[in-house]
Amino acid sequence: MLDVLGEDYIRTARAKGLSERRITTHHALRSALTPVVSQFGIDVGSLMGGAIVTEVVFGLPGLGREAVQAIANQDLPIIMGITILSAALVVAANLLVDFVQALLDQRVRLE
Repeated sequence: MLDVLGEDYIRTARAKGLSERRITTHHALRSALTPVVSQFGIDVGSLMGGAIVTEVVFGLPGLGREAVQAIANQDLPIIMGITILSAALVVAANLLVDFVQALLDQRVRLE
């Protein structure tokens, strides 16, 4: 956010007499949120991997522990189901990130 506030278009908005609140919300925040939203899409897979480790270490019931048990028992239908579900969640999260990117940055077109 601090890097964005030093950009030329922010100084131009200040010179035009826009309020500091409008500059921060409409100009700076939209530009600063773009990399954060992109990183969220990348981190979804890591979050699911972390859930697997957490469930196994602490003995919590969940899909991660079920996946580890299915792998140990060589239960192929459960392994395939959890893999497909995880892949669908990653695809859905990346689709959501694309829509949010289009809302934040008007140069991104959904065609």
